[in-house]
Amino acid sequence: MIMRETIHSRGKDVLRIFLVLIVLVLAYSCVSEDTAKRRGFAPKPCLDCHKERLKDFQKKYVHSPVGKKDCEACHLRHGRLAVRSFREREEKKLCFTCHKDMASSMDKTPNVHTALKQGKCVACHDPHASEISSLQKVTGAEQCFACHDRAPFERANRHEPLSEGCLTCHAPHGSQYKANLVKDEAGLCRSCHDPGDDAFGKAHEGYPVEKGGCTGCHDPHSTTNDKLLRKSVHAPVKLGRCSACHKPAGGPDPLGVVAADGSLCYRCHKKEEKGFQTAYRHSPASEGKCLDCHSPHASDYPDITRTEGKDLCLKCHAAKPKVDVTNLHEPIKEKGCTACHDPHGSENPFYLGLPEDQLCLSCHDGVESELKEKTTHKPFSSLQCTKCHSPHGTDRPVMLKAVRARLCYGCHKKEEKDFFKTYIHTPVSRGECLSCHKAHASGNSTLLRSPAGRICLDCHDGMLPDVDDREKHPPFREGACMECHVPHASDYAANTRAPMKELCYKCHRPVRKALDGAKSTHLPVDEGKCTACHSPHGTKVAYQLLGRPQQLCLSCHGRVVTTTERRGHIGMEKGDCLSCHSSHDSRTDALLNDKDPELCLKCHKPGVERLSGMHAGKRLTEIGQCLSCHEPHVTKAPGMLKKIKHDPFARRDCEACHK
Repeated sequence: MIMRETIHSRGKDVLRIFLVLIVLVLAYSCVSEDTAKRRGFAPKPCLDCHKERLKDFQKKYVHSPVGKKDCEACHLRHGRLAVRSFREREEKKLCFTCHKDMASSMDKTPNVHTALKQGKCVACHDPHASEISSLQKVTGAEQCFACHDRAPFERANRHEPLSEGCLTCHAPHGSQYKANLVKDEAGLCRSCHDPGDDAFGKAHEGYPVEKGGCTGCHDPHSTTNDKLLRKSVHAPVKLGRCSACHKPAGGPDPLGVVAADGSLCYRCHKKEEKGFQTAYRHSPASEGKCLDCHSPHASDYPDITRTEGKDLCLKCHAAKPKVDVTNLHEPIKEKGCTACHDPHGSENPFYLGLPEDQLCLSCHDGVESELKEKTTHKPFSSLQCTKCHSPHGTDRPVMLKAVRARLCYGCHKKEEKDFFKTYIHTPVSRGECLSCHKAHASGNSTLLRSPAGRICLDCHDGMLPDVDDREKHPPFREGACMECHVPHASDYAANTRAPMKELCYKCHRPVRKALDGAKSTHLPVDEGKCTACHSPHGTKVAYQLLGRPQQLCLSCHGRVVTTTERRGHIGMEKGDCLSCHSSHDSRTDALLNDKDPELCLKCHKPGVERLSGMHAGKRLTEIGQCLSCHEPHVTKAPGMLKKIKHDPFARRDCEACHK
């Protein structure tokens, strides 16, 4: 309580100091500069400390606030807690406080440079000074290559304007035209290429291509083909035969096509048209909408497709299947959807290139050998891989459709219900079915990872006692764990098949039968706790006892030792508790092996003269009960006599009472 009050008091002190500092800062900020100077608080110039910035003044182009040494146009003099010391947190917003025309212009511009859209002005501009106009960090195209991959701009055949820099065609901040072009595409191309030129007309077979889009056939930057044609070119375009698809150049509709959709394509692609007549046809192919996937002129992608790999398919199949996952099917990564699917049609569902039972094995050939194993998982043996795995990918290991246990229980519903018990095997409770079972096939029964006699010891090897086989419990020695245990779940401790008493008596029937006529039974036997004395697996002591009989018995019956002097039966070198007592049951009291005095007479022979003299000359067989006078276990007194004695007995005057 005192400590809590001390901490609370210290917290108040810190808060008071913090508030005083805030008041002082506010008071200082309200004082005029002249007053501050008179009182000795005149601000020092920033460059007195930031000397590394002095070199900026030597550069050709200096940012206006820097030239005026007005650092506080952008920076806060004292900074701001946990934030860089700018007047505005957002970079673009800070710049737009002065560059208002730019801000207004960009608000109205439909296409804005990505860097500016993300608010990153200093990605291209130096905020203090530069040797390059507009405070650019690097000259010309090199500035652009800081973000853009240079490879597409450095192929064998380069567009001439590239040598003059990217800004020949593109606006640096934004534009009303796509790709930040300074003009519309056709108008920009006409700036250099005159459609009225004879060579231009001849190259395009007299068609008014200037009315269309040049980049449908040509790469605007660089290419490996002549005439800057894109990587993948439609044959008529490559041959300069526009009339193969388009109406006459001199006609009223020269850019129109001679036939619609697939009818036009199949005029040349007759073989493909016939090949597409399959049981399952992709919608664009069946509807003749070839241009949904293919460009009519040229493309940078194989087979003149509009985009590359899976991106083309996802234009329509965005919702399903889900491919934005951590474990994406490897063929999709490497080859795209067409690694498994035919893009036009197939005789198999989902346009698969092969039947499902063959398709997976065409790559996973190592799995095929598992089909020959002794035991196979039903979905695997029937090659229904998609029962468990997603063909595209998931966020789970090996593209499983659900977490392992939930996936297994999808079919094994009865088992899921059966496993809902008091004691559940740890792998089952964790949903780790594959700790014991294989997913596809196994050389062992029930898809076990190891033979039945070994599978348990893969985890429970600590239960393997360091004893000879003959000293082990027979089921344990033979690896028959399931004789006693249930592998998944049970209503009994240690996942046993039945309560311990029933379980043990199933084999140890003579012990059970002997209990019927017993007058006394050992409490653990009565309660069915066999493992209180016996190991269910094995020990170095006979009968798998947990210890030698005397030590084992005294671990519970310690109260029989009433003295630290080990005199009497307890201290005997030969014999132990079982010399007198039965371990399980007896037809006498106290689990004795025989009645009193017959039990005692087995060791204390009745004809011994010394013993006769101690009992008033009577033969031991004439004594009624030994335990009337003697302690059965241990005493300090000689002869194991009881501590409290009858007065005549203490005087050895037996005749005072006995004849």
